[in-house]
Amino acid sequence: MLTRIKTLRPTYAVIDLPSYSHNISIAQHLSGRGEVMAIVKANGYGHGADRLAEYIMKKNGIKNFGVATISEAVKLREVLGNDVNITVMGYIDKNFYPEVYENNIILTVFDYYIAETYHKFLQEKDTNANVVIKLETGMNRLGFNTDNFDICGFMEKYDRFEISMFMTHLSSSDTDFEYTNLQMKRFDDFMHKNRLDYPTSVFNSSAVVNFRNKYTYTRPGIMTYGYVYADYEVDLKPVMRIYSKIVQIKCIKKGESVSYNRTFYALRDMTIGVIPVGYADGYFRCFSNRGHVYIDGYRCPVIGNICMDIMMVDITELPESSYSSDVELMGEHVTAEMWAEWAGSISYEMLCAISERIPRVYNSD
Repeated sequence: MLTRIKTLRPTYAVIDLPSYSHNISIAQHLSGRGEVMAIVKANGYGHGADRLAEYIMKKNGIKNFGVATISEAVKLREVLGNDVNITVMGYIDKNFYPEVYENNIILTVFDYYIAETYHKFLQEKDTNANVVIKLETGMNRLGFNTDNFDICGFMEKYDRFEISMFMTHLSSSDTDFEYTNLQMKRFDDFMHKNRLDYPTSVFNSSAVVNFRNKYTYTRPGIMTYGYVYADYEVDLKPVMRIYSKIVQIKCIKKGESVSYNRTFYALRDMTIGVIPVGYADGYFRCFSNRGHVYIDGYRCPVIGNICMDIMMVDITELPESSYSSDVELMGEHVTAEMWAEWAGSISYEMLCAISERIPRVYNSD
């Protein structure tokens, strides 16, 4: 079966579960007395949320998971069973409150409309439910503004809510430490002013590595997949590697063009390799004439426009004995951060964009 997956196209991703567990362990250590809520939204940043969550639940004792949508939460509940907490940090439409209730999902309340509609649902069910209260401290995305949020009146009115934690989200813990400290102060002042003795969660990945945690839960995401922006070296291991094969070799003459719109012209006689991966797989078209792959330690530039399913690379300097070797698209020599640099983006987007068309092979050794 493994051989069939690897030769299917033959482009595939290897997901190293021990590396993910290793990164989780680092997050646990840096969280101090805080407990890790593993962020596995967006299908575990493209790695496969179910397999990752199940692995660290057993290996690292993780009992708290964060996702973005109700569909992600329900799927995770089916895999992990009822002994873990699953929090949806994003919006859930009232039409899906039955799924929230039936699957024991923790809903995040970040405005009065959600509070009103979810509380009404709970009243009709004659039951209570755990919720997270999201506070706005400077991200200006989701949450009640700490300047004018009457939490005491809120708790009195919405008495069906069992508050499992208060959280906020840091906007710039990787780039602006002064602003990050201001956000933490706003959160702390709100909790202190209202004499709220509840679990708290503030830190994302960059905060985990750049600040000392004092909150109940941390919410590391990108660092658990092997990448983070920090002022020092953090011993993280990238979890995903992507490989392919050369499926055709062409010899072209000086002056000939390659691929759509003829954006590349050969400055000499060249040998090119055709590789079955393209922008429909998450290998972005903007990598055209900019990116590179590695084959047996040889750096081979991408030439011409990347197509939907196929791209071409310069293998003129590659020994013929390496023509059948694996093509490293992402791995030891080519990182998600390099992809991000080519795209003018961030590693998060690169990982999340890897299409399901690329099969994942899971290594658990």
